[in-house]
Amino acid sequence: MTTRPSAPGGTHVVLPSQRGPGRSRFETDDPDVAHQYLVETLDHDLRIGSLDGGTLRHERASGGRFVVDDLQLPFELSFSAESTGPLVVELWAGHAERTLGSDHAQLVPGDVLVHAGPGQRFAARSSMALLRSVTFDTALLGEVSSGQPRFTGYRPVSAVAAGRWRRMVAYLVDDVLTGEPVSRLVLSNAGRLLAATALSTFPSTTVAEPTGTDRHDAYPPTLRRAIAYLEENAARDVSVPEVAAAARVTVRAVQLAFRRHLDTTPLAYLRRIRLDHAHEELRSATPGEETVTAVAARWGFFNAGRFTGYYREAFGVLPSQTLGS
Repeated sequence: MTTRPSAPGGTHVVLPSQRGPGRSRFETDDPDVAHQYLVETLDHDLRIGSLDGGTLRHERASGGRFVVDDLQLPFELSFSAESTGPLVVELWAGHAERTLGSDHAQLVPGDVLVHAGPGQRFAARSSMALLRSVTFDTALLGEVSSGQPRFTGYRPVSAVAAGRWRRMVAYLVDDVLTGEPVSRLVLSNAGRLLAATALSTFPSTTVAEPTGTDRHDAYPPTLRRAIAYLEENAARDVSVPEVAAAARVTVRAVQLAFRRHLDTTPLAYLRRIRLDHAHEELRSATPGEETVTAVAARWGFFNAGRFTGYYREAFGVLPSQTLGS
């Protein structure tokens, strides 16, 4: 995070970090500082209108491989850029528009839009806008789906899907990226949740059904290899493509093997393995020296309420009861 001296008429300027997890905030009502900040942040030629007494605000919540930016832009802004990864914008107030090739989209408050995919050049304009943008590492898409899917449409597939996207991003900002230290395992799970939600929110090339070869490969030896890999690597950041590679089959085949023989998914099975490890840690822990939250975080559970629900379903008691027993 870079700090600059206070500017006349503005507030203390703090540039949000471009890398690494954490939270940061910037605001100014000085036009020159605002212009300089946007040039450095967007790293592109741009045009902005007069602040006219308004305040530029930017709050960033970064998970390392994904970033959520909340922006108050009290002026006319236009710029062009090339996206380095998927970029999703939710407009809260004001007006915005985006041109991507022959596709021109106008946003009104409440709209959610894929502004651009990786490597795509786009032009954007906004007026008195209040918005939230989300960018993430393209590789995350391949970690939650077979191959390397790409978006084929820019609007959500339904209003329900759009609402699910908003709630998921709000959850990451409010409950995961709080500014407190977060384990790498938790951040990895959060990034994959983001990518999976994006693929279910917007049209994409994601293959929905397994092929004939996948069905042929979804037999018990595949399942045994996959389970062995999960058990050996439960404390690591594990993706479904890794499990498929270890089982020597495709992502669809390993998913089908778990569904066919265990009526579950690879990641749900991994969650149960991690719950077992958390259970053993809680049983051997000394109350006052260990906490349920700390144990849950070590095993990748970044939401205490959900961890408690999973734990009670698996073991019939609350994790706090195990710790105190």
